[in-house]
Amino acid sequence: MQGRAQDLHRRFADHTLALWREMALDVQGFWNVADDPHRIVYIVRFGSVAEAQAHWAEFSTDPRWLDIKAASEQDGPLIESISVTYLSSPDYITS
Repeated sequence: MQGRAQDLHRRFADHTLALWREMALDVQGFWNVADDPHRIVYIVRFGSVAEAQAHWAEFSTDPRWLDIKAASEQDGPLIESISVTYLSSPDYITS
């Protein structure tokens, strides 16, 4: 949301990342979008699309997350929209 990027970063730093680690979400990195300071991009690694969907469903209904979200959004939402893209590596790239 316009003007709420620092609040979103704070929520990730203070709460969300710890919960994701506890839930075994494999965070690969976070980035600020250079030409849009209101956008944040992050990558979370999963073994499959089905695994990703199951983890996100579990996270989105976790009571701890719901409490964190409610407390951090007392002055309004921190996120305007979420875009999800599933990626896979071509065979010639090894990790």
